[in-house]
Amino acid sequence: MFEKFVHQNPFFRFFLPLATGVVAGIFISNSWHYINYFIIALLVFILMCHFFKLTQKFYFNVFWGIAASSALFLIGIKLTDLKKTNITQLNNSEYTCIATILEQPEEKPNSYKTTLKVHYIKDTASWQKTNIKILCYLEKDTIKNILNVGSQITAVIQPKEIMHSGNPEAFDYSKYLRYKDINYQIYLKSDHYFESNVKTKFLLSVEAEKIRQKLLAIYSHCGISGDEFAVLSALTLGYKSELTPEIKESFSTSGAMHILAVSGLHVGIIYLILAKLLFFLQRNKYGKIIQYMLVILFLWQYAFISGLSNSVLRATIMFSFIALGKIFSRYISIYNSIFASALIILIYNPYSIMDVGFQLSYAAVLSIVFFQAKVYYLVNIKSTSLDYIWQLVSVAIAAQLGTFPITLYYFDQFPFYFILSNILIIPLATIIIYLSFLLFLLSFSNILSFYVAIVLKYSTLVLNKMVFFIESLPYSKINEFLIDKVDAIILSFLVLLACFFIITKRQQYLKFTFLLCIIFFSYSIIDILYKSQQKYFIVHHIPNTSAINITYGNKSRVHLSKGINAEDKNFNYNIAPFLKYHQVKDLNLKLNDDNTLFENLNFCQYNIIHITNNRLTQYKAFKKLKADFLILSNNVNITIAELKECFDFKEVIFDSSNKLYKTQQWEEECNKHAVSYYNVLTHGAYILSLQ
Repeated sequence: MFEKFVHQNPFFRFFLPLATGVVAGIFISNSWHYINYFIIALLVFILMCHFFKLTQKFYFNVFWGIAASSALFLIGIKLTDLKKTNITQLNNSEYTCIATILEQPEEKPNSYKTTLKVHYIKDTASWQKTNIKILCYLEKDTIKNILNVGSQITAVIQPKEIMHSGNPEAFDYSKYLRYKDINYQIYLKSDHYFESNVKTKFLLSVEAEKIRQKLLAIYSHCGISGDEFAVLSALTLGYKSELTPEIKESFSTSGAMHILAVSGLHVGIIYLILAKLLFFLQRNKYGKIIQYMLVILFLWQYAFISGLSNSVLRATIMFSFIALGKIFSRYISIYNSIFASALIILIYNPYSIMDVGFQLSYAAVLSIVFFQAKVYYLVNIKSTSLDYIWQLVSVAIAAQLGTFPITLYYFDQFPFYFILSNILIIPLATIIIYLSFLLFLLSFSNILSFYVAIVLKYSTLVLNKMVFFIESLPYSKINEFLIDKVDAIILSFLVLLACFFIITKRQQYLKFTFLLCIIFFSYSIIDILYKSQQKYFIVHHIPNTSAINITYGNKSRVHLSKGINAEDKNFNYNIAPFLKYHQVKDLNLKLNDDNTLFENLNFCQYNIIHITNNRLTQYKAFKKLKADFLILSNNVNITIAELKECFDFKEVIFDSSNKLYKTQQWEEECNKHAVSYYNVLTHGAYILSLQ
């Protein structure tokens, strides 16, 4: 039966090797110089087999299949390799550029954050055409007008490569941006840029963002503000800049976070409604073609006004393929449409496969398509209203079956009341989507739009109240699940094997499922034992902060600058992920004492001396103190030569509480005196692990 599934869904056979190649290409550091020759050779072999009809013979058919899969695998690697090599390399020099504001600037405490599309760039030589995106922070200026999306600027920039802090288990923001084609960031002072009217390339995404801003202005004009505006903007138009951390946490805890991302749910609702509203067109000879072509047209219009975000593009492509299938065939495999859309997305942007939204979207859709009917028919309900509720429940259960390994891995939590959320929130969210479109249509009339806006505002208010109520319920979030990549892969294969068993009814898949369960629990036990014996010495990278972590088994002692505690956002972002992943139960926070000359920090056989006080230069030792590591903090006023007079050490570490200019001075001295050093500011967190 599985063989029949593969035969009926050719795009699955194309997607699997290509996606595997893309993943391999992402994690292969060096490009394959001879990959083009391998691809050409395989393609020639495939064409020859087809031309001479050798595929009719069993053995050649097998070789043809292997060759085709290998070619797609190598093409996946090549696509990723092209993505890597197309990155424009910039150094830490001064450039003049002509760029477009891609996103409406988002206000931060000390700046405005946006993204620039650089069209032309000039160093000391000449102008060059380019096509790079740069993360941009604009200085707040009360005199200068705030730029809008689509504004053209000429600016003097000094780009800096976005680097990972190196803190173990912390979120890698640089990698997240790299997958979005952003590798550099800049800070623009108000006198370093000005608006210009230089004609540049037409950008569809910019025009889409302009329309979205106009629609958002309709909400504001109708008196919708605060949390209602934030949620409504995200729910209907995919605009998330107004969402506060508290709102995000509430929706995440209640299991309704998918509501705030315009994706498969929203596009699916619109697809179904449009298909039903246009059913009368099927009475005509070519009515079915007209019906679904109109559906596709409206779907892409919605994608356009919602800002052409990645999530809505994925869903729109997917449902467009489903609609095309309805046009050209009486029966279309929805799996084939799903994998066809995924294939196109990967060809266009291979980095999409690393997007959490991409993984969750396709896992959810595939899981709903496969499991929903099977879950639904487990219970026979005669009441129409109860049956509708059971349909929502079955969809929620089906979606969670496919996405829970991904959810646990990325978010370390599981919403316990996800079924209740879907029963209460999805119907109301559907009504809100309809009302928002009605508001846009009636925006020409102040009276009509006013009454629709009132209903829309209070509907969104009720939605928020429901979410906050579910969040307040006891045990609303289970966050004790800690799984790594291996656990996530094993759990994903468990879901796949369960699918294979349901499809084929073969006992061998059930046996493999039990075997994987044993492997999963065995790996978990080994991991617990391993972490109980772990030994780590870490100098964390936190801006303007000294943070030294010494971990033995499940106990950690963290030395911090004054003013930093376990509730601080820097602590939660940079240190807490390590403590959580490594199952630290006993945490001892110790604030640095700047009054002492230095502090001894022992780690296994290593002697570590932490220096935070400028008075060390007054210290005269009769005998040099031996140390394996010296850690310098707080821009301590001491030279490397003076350190050598006081200590006999192997390596000196400059932590992130120092200024860059100071560490650069120390680096020059270390090179002069042949002293080994490590700069946390430029190289990321220092990690020493003993096991």
